Order: sequence, then C-alpha cells, then structure tokens
Amino acid sequence: MRRERNVGFRGDLFESLLDPQLFQLPRELAIIDRLLDDERYLEPIRRKLTATRGRPTIPLETYVRMMYLKRRYNLGFEALVKEVADSLVWRSFCRLNLTDKVPDASTLIKLTHRLGPEVFEELHKTLMGHRVEQRVIKQRSPRIRVDTTVVRAHVHYPTDAGLLADGVRVLTRLVRRAKEAGIGLRIAARNRLRSVRRRLQRIHRVLRRGGEKARAEVERLTAEVATLAHKTAQEAERVARAVVRRMHQLGPAVGSRYRALAEALATYTARLRRVLDQTQLRLRGIRSIPDRLVSLFDPDARPIRRGKLAAPVEFGYKLVLVETQEGFISHYRLHGGSPSDDQLLTQAVQGHIHAVGAKPRAVVTVRGMASRVNETALRAMGIAQVVWPPRASRSVPRGAGRRAFRRLVRWRNGLEGRIAHLKRDYELDVSRYRGAERSATWSGEGIFAHNLARAARRWKALAPARG
Repeated sequence: MRRERNVGFRGDLFESLLDPQLFQLPRELAIIDRLLDDERYLEPIRRKLTATRGRPTIPLETYVRMMYLKRRYNLGFEALVKEVADSLVWRSFCRLNLTDKVPDASTLIKLTHRLGPEVFEELHKTLMGHRVEQRVIKQRSPRIRVDTTVVRAHVHYPTDAGLLADGVRVLTRLVRRAKEAGIGLRIAARNRLRSVRRRLQRIHRVLRRGGEKARAEVERLTAEVATLAHKTAQEAERVARAVVRRMHQLGPAVGSRYRALAEALATYTARLRRVLDQTQLRLRGIRSIPDRLVSLFDPDARPIRRGKLAAPVEFGYKLVLVETQEGFISHYRLHGGSPSDDQLLTQAVQGHIHAVGAKPRAVVTVRGMASRVNETALRAMGIAQVVWPPRASRSVPRGAGRRAFRRLVRWRNGLEGRIAHLKRDYELDVSRYRGAERSATWSGEGIFAHNLARAARRWKALAPARG
C-alpha cells in the first residue's frame, strides 16, 4: 500500500525537547527541501505504485530525499542508511523523527528496481519544467551542447577463459545448493574449479612471454577450460531437470526457493552455452562476433570503441547528454550496444525540446555527430545554427562568422568538463546496477541528483531552513 507522507513528522515528543538549531538544514539541503515539497515530484511514483491494500511502503517523500543524498554524496545503500540514522540534520531532511526507523537498505533496493528508469525520467522532466517556470532555464535557450559518453558496466575485462571460469564457478555453486536441498543427489557433479583456476594461472604466466608460441599455448589452455565448462554445463542441466521434477511433485506447495534455483540454473546455463559457442568461433580464427557476450552477470553490456589511448575499448552502455547554457542536463538517454554518434543527434535535440518546451537557436556538438543529414534535419526543425568542430583547421561552416564559430566550439569543450564532473561526483563512470534497464535507472538517479544540486546553486535567495 502506498504511503506518500510521514504524517507524524515534527510530532515527536523527544524532538520537541531538543534545541531546534540541531535540526537546521545547510543552505543546499534547505533549498532542495523546499523544491521537493512540490507535489509534482511524487506524481510519477503515484502512477507506478497503485496498490491500495497490503503493507504500507516507506513514505515516498522520504525515499526521494534519501536517493538524492545517496547520489549526491556517493554512498551505498547500507552506508546511506547508517548516515541518515546517525545524523539529526539528514533525518530532518528525509522527514524522519528521532523515533522513526530508517528504511532498510533492502527495502530501498527493491523499491528502486521496482520503480525503474521511467520514474526517474519523469522526475527529471518535472524538475526541468519547474526550472523553466521559475525562469532559471531560459525556454528560448540560445544554445545547447550535445555529446556522448560511456557508462561502464561493473564487470572485469572479458576474456574467453575468464568468462568460462565465471560460468563454472556460478553453476558449481548452484548445483551445490540443489544438493544441499536434497535434489539431484544421484547425479554425479564434479567440482572443477581448481582445475579451471590452475589453467587460468598458466594462461597468465604464458601471456607474459608474448609471441606466436605463447598465443598458441593460450588457445590450447582456453580449449581445455572450454571442455571443463562444457562438462559442468551438462551436469547443471541434469540438476536443473531434477529441480523441475521436484517442483512438479510439490505442486501448489512449491516455494519461491525452488523457483529461484530453477530459474538461476536455466539462466546461467544458457549464458555459459553462449560463451562456449563464441569461444569455439574465436578458436577457429573468427574474431568479429556480433552481440558478443562480455559478462555472465550483465548480459546487456557491449564493447564500445572510444578511440582513447588509455582505454580504446570500454564495456557498457552509451549515454547521450544535452546540456543547457545554465549547466542543467536537459535530456539524457542510455543506449545499449554501440550506435553511431551521428544517429543520435536528432533524437537528443528533440528530447531537449520536449523537456524545455522550445527549440534552441544553436546546437553545438562533436565531430562524430557531423553529417549533412543531421544538419538538414535540424535546420528543418527551425534551428538557425548547427556547429561542430571542422575537420580542417581553417574551414568555417556556412552561415557562421569565424569569431562566433570559434566561440561556440570553445563553449562546446566545456561539456567534457561536465561529463567528468558527472562521472566523478555522481558516479556515472560505472553503473553499479546490472542490465540495460537498471543501468538506465542508475544514470537517471545521478542526473536527477546533479540537476537538483545545480538548482540549489542557482537559487537567487537563501531558502529559509526548517527548524
């Protein structure tokens, strides 16, 4: 059952005996507290949580405020719960009395995954509309800048032998759980982890030598790991069938434990089979594999070439960002795979127009988004200037003066600093959630927190602190 507000807030007897100055919010939190008092910030969650019966949820206003603190100060869920419980100021900001229990970390995690990326997109649009109403963001924005970056998945560098070892480790653990539950006791299932790890260590030592002989030795060891993984997958499939038979025997009395075990066995066996197939292709000399699986735990992550010396290939998702001249991220979109940058510009500009309510006068972007098709499409939308860095140092686009063009190109370079700020201070460098949908939630959380903090910094007058 949905619970929107903490009805008993500020009604605690013990709290009334303390000095009100102990609960006074600092300037940033006081401004954000005033912003989030608007009922419109609860509307997207209301539409998602429609149940009117059952156990009450945590107050929605408390959830929104705690998620802001989490991303603003780079905290994990458990650390967030501890900090809110220990701080009178953060309790006051989250609308919790001294005697109120702080929501558990597992409760916050489940609610976040249940809400999904759509809720944070709606919260972002609400904040943008609010800022336009307050004239903090100019509706007829003179210019916007567009760029892409990579939100890396939380995975280790994918190698064929490493992915196979992950599959053996996970399936061995699941088979052991099934046998501890009394399922598949007659099925011979061998623990091959030590054999796999021994070969991984040999691969690591051989790679130090380099050369053609080392490459041939690595391929031979990888083929041995693939053989061990294939045998483990066969045993896991037999155990999975035994779990399904036990579920049929129990009938309606089957518990969620057996369902989760059967689902995990089926999921990770299928992923290991996929890794085995792509490993066989690579051993036959086929290096280009479309939709290559780079992680058993984040199957939606894809390799993305960025052309950087430090990290020429990153594994994760491509994020498109549009920034206004006031420093707000007006539009964002997380894309799976590695779509070409020049295919994303028009959609990004349309997203900005939808969020702000008017088209900009100038769009400044990177050279990777430069194309005649994009220029024609944006000019058809009524945008006067479409600017990107030229390929030749002396070339100037049509309809733009040299000085104005250089000024816009220099201003576009500031978006690199904004991206670095988002990755450093709002954890957009690596997604701690797994999967494309949850990674979109992760990106939405960070950008919503950034825009809230930006709104607090651009607040004209000091917001009165609650006391």
